Amino acid sequence: MKQEIHDNFLRALAAGDQLYPGIIGFDDTVIPELNIAILAQHDLLFLGEKGQAKSRLMRLLSTFLDDAIPYLADPAIPVHDDPLKPITRRGRELIAHNPPESVPIAWWPRAERYAERLSPGTKFADVIGEIDPAKLASGVSMSTEDALHFGLIPRMHRGIFAMNELPELDELVQVGLFNILEERDVQIRGYTVRLPLDVLLVASANPEDYTNRGGIITPL
Repeated sequence: MKQEIHDNFLRALAAGDQLYPGIIGFDDTVIPELNIAILAQHDLLFLGEKGQAKSRLMRLLSTFLDDAIPYLADPAIPVHDDPLKPITRRGRELIAHNPPESVPIAWWPRAERYAERLSPGTKFADVIGEIDPAKLASGVSMSTEDALHFGLIPRMHRGIFAMNELPELDELVQVGLFNILEERDVQIRGYTVRLPLDVLLVASANPEDYTNRGGIITPL
């Protein structure tokens, strides 16, 4: 989906559209660097003091998404799985064992493909996921994706996830974010579930001299 944002950004640029409506004063500093990051298909960190439009810029990134994208409309699939490239076991089975005309398809609109979360109080289970005891009780193995209750980031597969005030995020959750950034997999309670997540991660943070609360772990 970073390629999708890249392509739509280039189309908007070629058409002379206003790229970031409502943003004033960053034309010579922030905006050129943000444009380069979008073209390079990078995950993004917005660093600045309060009131400098960090959250506004993060939300405006969703304007470069397609109007809507198709996904497998099966309630047993916890993510918006791509019909042409499903990442979940259930999604792959659905495609493999059914004729194309009987595969249920729905459309995910642009407005729903952006999610954000405030860092204070955020737990690992909220953004990454947790083992579901009910599924374990039914006999599901802990080493499979079926045993997991996915958090916000896996559920935003093929979308944009924004984390506000990254330094205030618990260190354990930051480690989970680092694993997703580097490997694009989800690891919960020592069990690694290989899900090639297609998600743009963006975050905001205040400069170190602005707040003494929290910090960002060195690898992240």
